[in-house]
Amino acid sequence: MSVTPTMRTAASGQMIEQSPGIEPTPGICVIMAGGRGTRFWPLSRTSRPKQLLALASARSLLRDTFDRVAPLVGADRVLVVTSGDLAAAIRAELPEVPGDHVITEPVGRNTAPCAVLGMGLARRLDPTAPVALLPADHHIPDGDAFRAQLAAAFALVRSEPAVATFGIRPSHPHTGYGYLEVESGASGTVLAGLAFVEKPDLATATGYVQGGRHFWNSGIFVWNAAWFGAMADQYLADVRRLMAVPIDTFGTGAFATALVEAYGVCPAASIDQAIMEKLPGFTVIPATFDWSDLGDWEAWSELAGELPGGNRGQADLLVLDGQGNIVRGDRRLVALVGVDDLVVVDTPDALLICRRDQTQRLREVIEMLEKEGRRELL
Repeated sequence: MSVTPTMRTAASGQMIEQSPGIEPTPGICVIMAGGRGTRFWPLSRTSRPKQLLALASARSLLRDTFDRVAPLVGADRVLVVTSGDLAAAIRAELPEVPGDHVITEPVGRNTAPCAVLGMGLARRLDPTAPVALLPADHHIPDGDAFRAQLAAAFALVRSEPAVATFGIRPSHPHTGYGYLEVESGASGTVLAGLAFVEKPDLATATGYVQGGRHFWNSGIFVWNAAWFGAMADQYLADVRRLMAVPIDTFGTGAFATALVEAYGVCPAASIDQAIMEKLPGFTVIPATFDWSDLGDWEAWSELAGELPGGNRGQADLLVLDGQGNIVRGDRRLVALVGVDDLVVVDTPDALLICRRDQTQRLREVIEMLEKEGRRELL
């Protein structure tokens, strides 16, 4: 006779399912791999976006992400949620992952629908397992340290109504990252989170670094699956309702059609704004591993090798009186004469040249190419 799951009261007063007496199982990892990586244009394209590029090692960022988590959870407990026509490329990149564990969103709706879908499918695989939601395109060089902390996070949330995230101790006042606020004077391996903070201006970010109560938000969230369901029911009820049919039909011939119908009317929302910023509480685990979100060419340059004359990147470079440049090119010699602080990216069909402080305008380039119908360059 089966034991009826007991209920546990969460911080918000809601009830979530628990299953005492059952041996803990490994966690599940949901890798979110649907972005276009427009800030890495012209190297990143719709058919081969950032997560499929070798930007931090000889392998793609997606492959590196999988290789970090697979030794801990196993390939059959990894789900990859992607978009567009990337499923075939991702399956080729990760042949160990069961084919039906690579799920394609019919249309991009930001990260909240992706998270709801991924968490729901994870619960279909194992209703009792803790689940990690993690991006496909971050760089974490120390896999052993990461796995040790991910295992600790799984254990922390396994039987508690909780979510844990890794906080990155800021090395400088970065205005392109979100931040996590913790209690003043808090120390240790597990901290109580107070607030998620959106990307600040420079003065605010400087105060965060000096104050010592803020971490960079790594964007990696480890959930008690039932607690995620409770929070999604409260803050993303429409998305939960729409995703229920695809989740219920996963593994059947009706799944693809149900997914298209759900996404056709699903609202777009960010998981950070829709849920994370509204949580009654969360846990911050200070990361012991190095981390980079590899958000743009500037971030890539910090990992890239040194080039002659005080420049950085990956290229056959000849430079005369030029420094602070970021150069990526592997087809031909790049010669720089009397120029400083540029980004130069040379690909077979497009050449990018811009000032380092103007890389955020790459989105405008993409918009212009879309407007002109130059799909071959996107």
